[in-house]
Amino acid sequence: MMRFKVQGSKFKVAALGVLLLYSVSASAQSIRSAIDSTQLLIGDQFHLDLWADIPAGSMVAWPQFKDTLIKTIEVVEATVPDTVRKENGDYTVHQRLVLTSFDTGFMVIPPVAFVFDRDTANPLLTDPELILVTEIPVDLEQDIMDIKGPMDVPINWRKYLLYGLIALVVIGLLVGGFLYWQKHRKQRDAPAARPVPTRPAHEIALEKLEALRLKKLWQSDRAKEYYIELSDIVREYIEFRFGIMALEQTTDETVRSLQITGVDTELLKTLSGMMQLADLAKFAKYRPMSDENEKSMDVARGFVENTRAIEGKPDSGNKSDSN
Repeated sequence: MMRFKVQGSKFKVAALGVLLLYSVSASAQSIRSAIDSTQLLIGDQFHLDLWADIPAGSMVAWPQFKDTLIKTIEVVEATVPDTVRKENGDYTVHQRLVLTSFDTGFMVIPPVAFVFDRDTANPLLTDPELILVTEIPVDLEQDIMDIKGPMDVPINWRKYLLYGLIALVVIGLLVGGFLYWQKHRKQRDAPAARPVPTRPAHEIALEKLEALRLKKLWQSDRAKEYYIELSDIVREYIEFRFGIMALEQTTDETVRSLQITGVDTELLKTLSGMMQLADLAKFAKYRPMSDENEKSMDVARGFVENTRAIEGKPDSGNKSDSN
């Protein structure tokens, strides 16, 4: 029984030593490397993978790579080192190098040095790797072939058809948008149709002229307002009586339009003078005399009374007598 116990104690001590050794080795600094191919053709690419196991609290100076490892082995690409942290705080860093060679023969990938905790005197080195680069096999017994001419790339009609349809759709949208804008702009800019009065135009005009006279605007030094209303009353009467858009026309255009209707020449002459005087008062800050203001009212009233439509007959541009 004692021997078993002793032996059992020795076994426990030995096991404990192994566990301690494993714990120490598991947390120790280590590096390793691997290549995915040892034989390749000239110009082929292969990979060199590097790993470093770093205990918690330690640090490593990761090696920096230039365009070549050695004169005959070029570095095509070096990925960014990737770090994986473990549950116990240790972590592993991995980097992959893409290499190639344009020389042939046996070549040695030199060891890569890792410096831990700034201990430059004792860097850890990876194992060197031996690779063989061979030329592309050529059958020298075959006849030499002529150099082939440039090959014609087939036209992708489907792609050009798609581009054409897209262009047609865009052009159609632009044309449609322009026509829509033009149509609505004309509708927006067109003057709103004024309602046709249910009473004779001359009755409405004479009532408005009398109301304007009673306001006594020019007597209150408001001659501009007086001529604005006077001109609008006469122009509105011309629109409803003769169908001429006088409110949108200039004085000269209105007079020319009235000439076509056959209105008496002398009547048009006095009307033109009154409307020109109104334009001066409205736009040129002209201050008419008192007798001019009174005469303008008389001219407006006389024009309406002398061009009123004869009852029982359709409106015309001819001069008619007052009832």
